[in-house]
Amino acid sequence: MTNKKFALIDTLNPGLFTTIQDKGRVGWQAHGVSVSGAADLNSMMIANLLVGNDGNAPIIEFVMLAPTLTFSRDCVIATAGANFSFTIDGIPLPHGRPVKIFAGTVLKGGRASRGAYGYLGISGGMCIDIVMGSVSTDTGSHFGGVAGRRLKTSDMIFFSEQFDSLSPFKDVKSRGDLPFVSTNWGVKDLFGVKAPEEMLLRFIPTKRWDGLSNKVREGFLSNTYRVTNESNRMGIRLVGEKIELEQVELQPSEPVVMGTIQVPPNGQPIVLSVDRQTIGGYPSIGTVISVDRANLVQTQPGSSIRFLEVSLADAQRALIQENNAMKDLFRTIESRVRELN
Repeated sequence: MTNKKFALIDTLNPGLFTTIQDKGRVGWQAHGVSVSGAADLNSMMIANLLVGNDGNAPIIEFVMLAPTLTFSRDCVIATAGANFSFTIDGIPLPHGRPVKIFAGTVLKGGRASRGAYGYLGISGGMCIDIVMGSVSTDTGSHFGGVAGRRLKTSDMIFFSEQFDSLSPFKDVKSRGDLPFVSTNWGVKDLFGVKAPEEMLLRFIPTKRWDGLSNKVREGFLSNTYRVTNESNRMGIRLVGEKIELEQVELQPSEPVVMGTIQVPPNGQPIVLSVDRQTIGGYPSIGTVISVDRANLVQTQPGSSIRFLEVSLADAQRALIQENNAMKDLFRTIESRVRELN
C-alpha cells in the first residue's frame, strides 16, 4: 500500500542555490558518482534533531540567499548553519531553535551572515525519491532531490500523511502575540558558524608536498588566500601567492576526497568540496582535515584563509574531540525535544 502524501511547502522564491540534501551517496565513488550531500554535516544534523527528525533526514540547504516558502499546514521547523535572518510577518525567526509555525505561514529568507550555508529542518517525512541510497541533489548528474536540480519558483515539496508532524508543541493551539511559537532554548550559542576575519585551515600533507622546495612550502604556509566568487559546491577557489610546482608530464589522475587541495596550472589552489569529481588530474599538496570541513564550506567570497600543516595523529585527535562534543550536543537536543512531546 502506497503512503499518501500532501504538498506542505510551496516555493515562492528559491533563493540563490537551494537544494534537498542528506549525508550523501557514500560508497559510489568507485563508479564515478559524486558523494554530494550537505556541505555542513553538523549543521544539517542539528537542524533535523531540533524538529525531532533523524539526523540524516532530508533537509533543505541554501547558499548565500535563502528561499521564501509558504506552508499549507502547521509544522515545526528549525534553522541551523549560517544565520539567514528568516522572518514571518516581518518578525525575525529565532535561529537554532524548534519553532512551531501555522498553516498559511510565509517564511521569508534573507542573506547569509557569519557563513554561507544554511539548513531548514521540517518535522516529519519529506517525500523525496532515494537514488543510490541518498536523496541528495546532484546537480551535475541531474538526479536526487527535486528533479536533480536546485529549487525554482512554484516547486512543491511533499510530505507523507503517515507521520505526526506536530510531535513537538503538539498541544500548542494559539498563536498568541507572535505568528509562531518557539522554545526558550536553542543551540545558537552552543554551536554556531564562526567567521573570524582570517580562517585557519589545518591540512595533512601529501607526498607531492614533501617533494616541494622549502621556499614553496614556506610561501604557501605564510601567505593569505582569498575565497573567490567562483567558489561553489564543487570546490572553494582561492587566489593569492602563486604556488610554483614543477611541471610533470602525463601525471595520472588520482582519487580525491572532501578537502583535497589541488594546484591547477595557474598556481591558485582549489579546495574540493561535496560535489567534487571522484578523481582529479591536478597535483594535490594536501587534504584539509575533516574537523575543519564546516569552516571550509562556510567561508564567504572575499574571506581570507591561511593553512597550517598538521600530522595524521593531530587530525585524529581533533576528530575524536569533535565527535565527543557533537554526541553530547545531540543527546542534549534529543532530550530537550522529548520534553516537548
